[in-house]
Amino acid sequence: MQRIDEDHETRRPSPRLPPDLPTSLNDRRSVPEYLGAETEVYDAWSGQSQFLTTPIPSRPLNFNLALDDADPSHDDDDLAAHRLEDNDSRLVQMLASQARLKDDVSTAGEDAVLADTSLEDAEKKETLQGMFTMAASNGEIDRVQMFLKAPFREWIDVDAADAEGTPPLIYASCFGHHEVVSILLAAGAKVDRQDKNQWSSLMWAMTNRHKGIAKLLLDHGANPDVKSSTGRTAHDFLAPNSEMSEYLHESGYNIGSAGVTDDWYNAGLSEDRFEQEMAENDLKRKMMMESAFNLEVDLGNLGLDEQPDSPYDAEDSQEFVWDRCLNDQMFVFQETELGRILDIIISNMTPQRSPSQKPVPANILFLSARYAHYYQSADLLEKLLYSAMDKINEVVESHQWDMTILAFWMSNVTLLLHYLKKDGGLGQATVQYQLLLAELINEIFILIIRDAERRMDKVLDAAMLEHETIPGFEDVHFQNEWRIFRSKPKVKAPEPYEKRYRPPSPKRRAQVSPRNITSLLSSTLFVLDLYDIHSVITSQILSQLLYWVGAELFNRVMSNRKYLARTKAMQIRMNISTLEDWARTNNRQPEHYENGSMTSTGETTAEAARRHMEPVVQLLQWLQCFSSLGEDFEALVGTIQQMPRLTPQQLIHSVKYYRAEVGEKGLPKSAMKYLTELEHEFTERRKQQRKRESNSHLQTNDTAPMTPTKPDSSNYFPPSPNSPRPPSRTAGDEEAPENLLMDPALMLPFSLPTSTDMLVSYGAGFGGLNRERERRYIPTVPPEFLQRFDTGGGKQTTGSYDVKPWE
Repeated sequence: MQRIDEDHETRRPSPRLPPDLPTSLNDRRSVPEYLGAETEVYDAWSGQSQFLTTPIPSRPLNFNLALDDADPSHDDDDLAAHRLEDNDSRLVQMLASQARLKDDVSTAGEDAVLADTSLEDAEKKETLQGMFTMAASNGEIDRVQMFLKAPFREWIDVDAADAEGTPPLIYASCFGHHEVVSILLAAGAKVDRQDKNQWSSLMWAMTNRHKGIAKLLLDHGANPDVKSSTGRTAHDFLAPNSEMSEYLHESGYNIGSAGVTDDWYNAGLSEDRFEQEMAENDLKRKMMMESAFNLEVDLGNLGLDEQPDSPYDAEDSQEFVWDRCLNDQMFVFQETELGRILDIIISNMTPQRSPSQKPVPANILFLSARYAHYYQSADLLEKLLYSAMDKINEVVESHQWDMTILAFWMSNVTLLLHYLKKDGGLGQATVQYQLLLAELINEIFILIIRDAERRMDKVLDAAMLEHETIPGFEDVHFQNEWRIFRSKPKVKAPEPYEKRYRPPSPKRRAQVSPRNITSLLSSTLFVLDLYDIHSVITSQILSQLLYWVGAELFNRVMSNRKYLARTKAMQIRMNISTLEDWARTNNRQPEHYENGSMTSTGETTAEAARRHMEPVVQLLQWLQCFSSLGEDFEALVGTIQQMPRLTPQQLIHSVKYYRAEVGEKGLPKSAMKYLTELEHEFTERRKQQRKRESNSHLQTNDTAPMTPTKPDSSNYFPPSPNSPRPPSRTAGDEEAPENLLMDPALMLPFSLPTSTDMLVSYGAGFGGLNRERERRYIPTVPPEFLQRFDTGGGKQTTGSYDVKPWE
């Protein structure tokens, strides 16, 4: 009986009902309390009485319309749990937990913690566990793998929750670290482990739209029916017909409403998806305007006012047969009308960006080639392809400075090359034409590069060399510089803190800065993406542009004594960091597959930026540090070893023409003597290497590989202080330029996408999951475009050629 009383006391009291709310049918009031007094008045005109009610002042509503109206009798924990059901609130809480986790983790290294004998085992395990959780939360793959190996593995529990009740797997799933999630699952992490709010890793992955992580969790047995603290499951986190739902449905998981069609009603976009699409369209519109301004192209070529194609049009098309030519899968024409057809699809063709209009020239040329090869003669096929390539060359040459037209034709020529290789009969009959198409792609590639370089060259000095990111260097004085006729600068009052940290004004924002260079790169990348340039070609274009920027900056710093100064080197280095940040933000991985691998390989944009900026970055680092080395020979040797992309000649030149500040010491004579000896050894080794290459060339006729292989850096030994012998610089000899300056006009090796790359990028991908992309690259001709070939028009009464659309 006592236990029942205790339960009754701890039970939450029911909320109190409003006093004016009827509780039964017998609860009736003859006169409403809210009505005022009534007065009876006799109307002689109508012969009857009327009742007048005295008006009462209006009263505000005394109830809350909010969905989370909390009763004051509820305890704080239940109220917090109820409010945290909102996804955004939960994400904010996760971010706060991540920040607190970072503050709680010890600043000492994990090796130091493991070797610290003053710590007890419990403290050591708690510290290492916090480091492991933070590494998983930040996506540090190498550190997570390290913690899961000896000697740290015995101190780590992959399922242990932090102070906020969140295990590492949930952190990695929430913040989109796919590789970390895979490593944790392989280490035995429980896939259905929940946080303090009973959210699982699958719920977090679906909430933040991490498709790959959601599929990975489901592949490892994640239960979508696990309930949160409010009874919601993973099914409740998917919007109807969302991209995540469709992806999981195509992957074999019947979660959400993908594949379930409405009988007659289309609900349209959800509110979140609608706002996201509106934001994407607004961003795309801004990029179009910025690209039109930066690249000086016609705004109409960017398709500002074009409407997207209907998603139902592509679904009605039949499957294309590649191993034989069907009657409705070719473009029938007469030889006499060939010139007019090519004028319509090539000479008079304006770039289009809608999915069905962009590949029209490639589609018509390929379908025409099928008709000429399978049903006509080889002469007609030769005439068709040669005439088409001549007209494309004419269009490209006449629009060398219009990047939209260049990108449009590079896309179509690449797609046409893919079509010819994929077709069984045309693949063997058009080998020589495929070589000509490859050369044409290379020519367009060079023209796009030159156009972008020409535009960046106009602002390169002002944006990267003259722009001052760090204020306060205006009053720096240099040695041996006369300042007689220069006016003494006025002493300026210190700038208030509120002005120092406020956002830049529109006037300052309009000045030339590194953003001008990154804006031109973004505009170029936007145009390439707009016309579906293959990712292998796009990555090479960005790599070539980054090489040109790095080489030009290197040459201009070396050639102008104005920039050979410590303060200037600091400013330029800060400007280059803006370029590196852009490369990391727009990091592109080319879809290139080698040796049957299903994982794409190739140099990313961030890696290309790091490689091509290394010479100028190392030069700027040398300018900032060599004056402080003094007589420390070991520091000099160690500094030179960290700069393998610089030759001794370049090091000596930068020291000889260096602008030293007042009171700044230069490089001592002993160090200059060491650099001179290093240069002599470097020159002799170059001569011997050339001699060996010439002898080997005379003995064998084998060609050298296009991409040079870097020698192993393990052969690089520093000299001892007792014997100042110049160190061998074999690690950098292959990469360092022979002359003092670099060659900005050097074209890096260009390679076309392989047949495998094109099959993956223009098809459904591995496993055949991306059917939508495959339908987009089926050679078809839109019905509205076929009207251009109508030869009637009141002038001719008979069609000179037959068109057989097969959509």
